[in-house]
Amino acid sequence: MNSWLLAAVLPWGVGAVVGRVGPRLARRVHPATATWCLTLVAFGVAAATAIGAAAAAVALVRPALWDASLPAELGLHTPGRVATVLLIGLPVLAALAAGIPVAWSAVNDLLAAKASWRRARPVDGVLIVDDPDPEAYAVPGRQGLVVLHTGLLAALAPVEQEVVLAHERSHLDRRHYAHVLLVRVATWLNPTLRSLAASIAEQVERWADEDAARAVGDRTVAARAIAKAALARSAVRSGRRPVARREPVLRATAGDATARATALMSPPLPAGRPLLVLVAALALALPVHSGWGAHAVESAYQKACEQFSQTVHGDAARR
Repeated sequence: MNSWLLAAVLPWGVGAVVGRVGPRLARRVHPATATWCLTLVAFGVAAATAIGAAAAAVALVRPALWDASLPAELGLHTPGRVATVLLIGLPVLAALAAGIPVAWSAVNDLLAAKASWRRARPVDGVLIVDDPDPEAYAVPGRQGLVVLHTGLLAALAPVEQEVVLAHERSHLDRRHYAHVLLVRVATWLNPTLRSLAASIAEQVERWADEDAARAVGDRTVAARAIAKAALARSAVRSGRRPVARREPVLRATAGDATARATALMSPPLPAGRPLLVLVAALALALPVHSGWGAHAVESAYQKACEQFSQTVHGDAARR
């Protein structure tokens, strides 16, 4: 198989396998390790997908790049130079295109959050909003902000309120939003990774739960706070008509509250550092392999240019 074809196909095969087994493996290790593993493998597969697709595209349009008029118009002098520019530019353009819908969604999340507390002022990075909807969420930014609704505070005891506050601060301190956004971009570049979007959202919530339990020093209290927050939200929303509204990504009541509370009632999962090292190696190897395929395409163009130049000069000498 041609190197560029293997570079183009391999990321899709790896992505299909990762998309199937990744979420299952993530539940077997500590959520911090799982979050980093999912992020790294998503980045590696997505980068390899973009590079491999560019290599395949340039290889397949090779006759067009050999047109002597194209380099002259672009001022790039040789088809080989055109190939180099495309092999670098196409993956960058693909990443930017994949980032547009993700950035749009993130901006909408931020605007929706700001709409609910436009008239209030935070204190020490915490904003309490007079809203009966029992909710709490983190708003990423230069300093970050934790938003707590009075409806949630009324449903929780003081120590349980500390759990929710520690949970949301963990989202900000650990920059969980960056993990979520990066995996979302990766799923746009390679749809076989689609299942990782839900898995990364689950793992960042469980990671924040672990940090909150450590902050209050009691896993049972943390589990009770998560369960009560989810029950309060469910009770309030079940008694009224559904309202179309955007839900903040990093919120205390996100995900399966029963599974999160059950995890907190059990001992912490193992760190799983060997798995992290293995995933990091895979995440690095995939784009390197695709880059090797792209380099092979570039080398083929350079050789074609040299042969073309020798042919032209030989014809001129014979004349």
